Amino acid sequence: MNYLDFNEINNWLSQEPELTYTLRQQLFFEQLGTGTKILYRPNALVMTDWALRFYGEADDLDQLLAQLPSQKKYHFFGVPVDNLPQVEKHFQDIEIEEDCGVYTLVKEDFAAHQVETLDSLTQADAEFVNEHWTYRSDDSLPFFQDIINRFPSSAIRVDGQLAGWSVCYNATDDFVNLGSLKVLPQYRKRGFGRKLALDLAAKVLETGKIPLVHILDDNIASRTLSTGIGFKLHPKKIFWGVGIKR
Repeated sequence: MNYLDFNEINNWLSQEPELTYTLRQQLFFEQLGTGTKILYRPNALVMTDWALRFYGEADDLDQLLAQLPSQKKYHFFGVPVDNLPQVEKHFQDIEIEEDCGVYTLVKEDFAAHQVETLDSLTQADAEFVNEHWTYRSDDSLPFFQDIINRFPSSAIRVDGQLAGWSVCYNATDDFVNLGSLKVLPQYRKRGFGRKLALDLAAKVLETGKIPLVHILDDNIASRTLSTGIGFKLHPKKIFWGVGIKR
């Protein structure tokens, strides 16, 4: 790998911090694996490990994506929708699995007066939370054990049992990524979701960082909840999906 000026890369990516969050978080705040490959030129970056992340100007991205091995299946992770033309040019059998908006919340827009301080999750809750996660896998229990320890969380208990919760997935130096807000079916329509969202956002804001959340375009309930407490939608969207390199 050629020498990379990571300060230069970080400064460049930070010009659109919301849009490049998933790329920056993996590149600068996670341990890079031995199989990680980073391709960079001014105005474009491609990163491959267990997923494919990229960002940049069309012509520069074309040159980097052309270097990826052909006939290999890649999982697109948080790629800007603006780069779909490059995806279609360099990949085939493309499946767009999730179109997302990027929402952030600054303190000035937050409905702080509505916050009801809630409990936090503990390590004893990790297994139960994992069992109810949409993306549960063999590796997800250690993931929840880790994030419950490292980041703010919120919990509502009824008669000592978890009825709803919300966690943070990861963070950078400026944002904290909120996710996995869950209210069990028997406790819905009690306003628990709003209470959880308000409490977790308040806890993150208290750390001095900005809450950030990715919401599927078709998840109207989550969009309504988030914007109702002050989250604002970034004008550019991102997506997750798969494709085979041409």
